[in-house]
Amino acid sequence: MRPLIKVPTLSELAYQSIKEQILACRIRPGEKINIDHYSVSLGVSTTPVREALAKLQQEGLVQYVPRSGWCIPRISKQEFHKLQEVKALLEITLADRALPFIKPKDIPQMILLNNQMKDLFPNVDNTQPDLEKLLEANDRFHMYIFNFYSNDIMIEILQQTWNNLRYARLLWISSEEFLTQFYDEHVAIIDAIKNKDRLALHSAVEKHLHCGLEYMEACLEDK
Repeated sequence: MRPLIKVPTLSELAYQSIKEQILACRIRPGEKINIDHYSVSLGVSTTPVREALAKLQQEGLVQYVPRSGWCIPRISKQEFHKLQEVKALLEITLADRALPFIKPKDIPQMILLNNQMKDLFPNVDNTQPDLEKLLEANDRFHMYIFNFYSNDIMIEILQQTWNNLRYARLLWISSEEFLTQFYDEHVAIIDAIKNKDRLALHSAVEKHLHCGLEYMEACLEDK
């Protein structure tokens, strides 16, 4: 007997479509979300769109403003600092706790993922890589390490924090500091893991967390 194929509901389809646009920053912080527009473009009634927005609101990706409607929330420096603190604590902790479970045979994949990031840079002077692809490649590198520690709840919270910081993180990787230093900083993380050096790993991850941070903060609002 063939397994049943779950067909996504209209609200699930609307949810995926809108979420993809938010995470790709095609809808910017502060922009309003026109329910009628998405209803027409997705070929559904307004009900599935409203249901999708309610789910996205629970994830912190959209907000409802009375008498104004739905929009992408702006992130202030104060909010950013709170999210960044959560992000830093989770990334340092996950790297530390993953360390005992990483074997020598796992190291080549880390090197490959870091090299794949470097390969995203075009062979043209003063030309930036595709920032979305670079961010995705960066996340694959780090998640490969974090997933050696089996705590899906921590991983899920970190992914949600990354999502909430999506626009800020795209600013982060566009900084000259990140673009010129990420490869060597990843190498330092890999070397610390290879040597099973917990102190060096903590130091390398913490240094990487601060790379491009000042540029990202300068681009945020003071509200």
